[in-house]
Amino acid sequence: MTKSRPSASVSRWPIWVVAFGVLVFGLLFAAGGGYLATLGGSWYFLLAGFGLIVSAVLLFKQRLQGAWLFAAVMVLTVIWALADVGLNFWPLISRLFALGVLSLLVALVYPPLRKANSLASGRSGYALSGVLAIAMVAGGAGMFVPHDSVSPTGDGPGLTKVDPAKAQKNWEHYGNDEGGGRFAALDQINRSNVSKLVPAWTYHTGDIAISDGNGAEDQMTPLQVGDKVFICTPHNNLIALDADTGKQLWKNEINAKTGVWQRCRGVAYFDATAAVAQLADGSTPVKPVSVPAGANCQRRLLTNTIDARLIAVDADTGEFCQGFGNNGQVDLKAGLGNVPDSYYQLSSAPLMAGTTVVVGGRVADNVQTDMPGGVIRGFDVVTGEMRWAFDPGNPEDKQAPAAGSTYVRSTPNSWAPMSYDPAMNTVFLPMGSSSTDIYGVERTALNHKYGASVLALNATTGEEKWVYQTVHNDLWDFDLPMQPSLIDFTKADGSKVPAVVIGTKAGQIFVLDRATGKPLTNVEEVPVKASNIPNEPYSLTQPKSVGMPEIGAQTLTESDMWGRRRSINCSAVSRSRKCVTTGCTPHQAPISR
Repeated sequence: MTKSRPSASVSRWPIWVVAFGVLVFGLLFAAGGGYLATLGGSWYFLLAGFGLIVSAVLLFKQRLQGAWLFAAVMVLTVIWALADVGLNFWPLISRLFALGVLSLLVALVYPPLRKANSLASGRSGYALSGVLAIAMVAGGAGMFVPHDSVSPTGDGPGLTKVDPAKAQKNWEHYGNDEGGGRFAALDQINRSNVSKLVPAWTYHTGDIAISDGNGAEDQMTPLQVGDKVFICTPHNNLIALDADTGKQLWKNEINAKTGVWQRCRGVAYFDATAAVAQLADGSTPVKPVSVPAGANCQRRLLTNTIDARLIAVDADTGEFCQGFGNNGQVDLKAGLGNVPDSYYQLSSAPLMAGTTVVVGGRVADNVQTDMPGGVIRGFDVVTGEMRWAFDPGNPEDKQAPAAGSTYVRSTPNSWAPMSYDPAMNTVFLPMGSSSTDIYGVERTALNHKYGASVLALNATTGEEKWVYQTVHNDLWDFDLPMQPSLIDFTKADGSKVPAVVIGTKAGQIFVLDRATGKPLTNVEEVPVKASNIPNEPYSLTQPKSVGMPEIGAQTLTESDMWGRRRSINCSAVSRSRKCVTTGCTPHQAPISR
């Protein structure tokens, strides 16, 4: 075999530049790959790094073997990537794109490298460069094309046919019904025609979200009752529109303002002329209410504003409801004590629970240890009078604090949307954690009881029915962020039981008996590790809902390091099969957010 020798007549700097790039990649691969190997991981990165380093040295010496060795490493990398992630776009492109660009550069210097070794021109290198350039452009363009994170495997259950006589007429609650079902009993829009939908009308609220420079956002879920659509703006301005034309019927400019975090997520609707649901369990009945004949607000719209007011307006005219609080408004800061701007805000729509309007509140995270309390209150929908207050720091006392006193400070709050079961006259609240929410040393026993839990209250009296905790001594801001969903859950024996379903920030799904709060699927107390914060009362176990699938909480593997990777966490959700789940157990240590 003839040994190739470099020729001094060829410019060396392009080859050296490419060799330097290969060397950088090789050193990074070898360093990171070596550490990965010590952890029991794949040897690919370490071996590929060594190969790239040797390739770089040979290229610096202008030896053809350097290009051939790089080509071998690249071919083996393609084989490894396909074996590891298949044809899943994002994991594949993240493994191959950077090395693909480097391959293009090596291919470009292959012809001068042959010339430097006194060999015939390797024009095939330019041809390969062209192919690689096209591949790189295609890969880059593919990054701007949607790719399914989970590929469809079937047609699904198909469209649920709706009896025209039972077709849904209104969307009267934030979650469609009081229980947050969100299912619309309509079948006019389906898979065959959804792509043909076009806007029927557009309405501009005039509420410029960026006008205050304070993070204002439109996050509102409209209500539709009869021929009216009701909306609210980031400054809690209330507007009624004609559902068919989008024409503005009325507008009440509340113009609520706060220094940060300006938004309105929804409103509540109440019709005093409609019948109240009868109770099925014999609990405290719903209090009857009536609006005097001739008075406004037979039908009313309610909003809890970002600056802590509860407001009621006439759904037909937009005028403030006379007889409700003070000219249609109730001060929600009453009893909270010192409440600087943005320390206490109403972040979710009020809940209409029979004839009681229930409101919680968002307490700012991690500002200081002395913060407003997370009291939840129920108000008479007609008069605005407070019927009860559930103070997590003083749950037995349902009255407003005496003069000079406040609700207990820095208690767990309920900032996310709530749900209501009319048949049980029960409100279901997703609870947050006490302030500060990543430090538990100063928490009381009651703070530990109610933090990161589902709380069930009697809607008429505010009395506690049960509480179920999803995280013990929450140190990660794992407060419950969603409206509980009320469903009829099918048990293994085929019987059905009223249930409440809640998801957590940790990707857990809990299914609880609506009457008792007991889990209807398997939940285990799994051991977790404590950290070393002085005096922190770590919980050495955490509840894990192993009987339900996890969302985005699977155990991460080495193959998940680069790119988005699809994963299925449960072999079957059916109660007749065994559900197999995997997941990371949270360690008891605060994390930065």
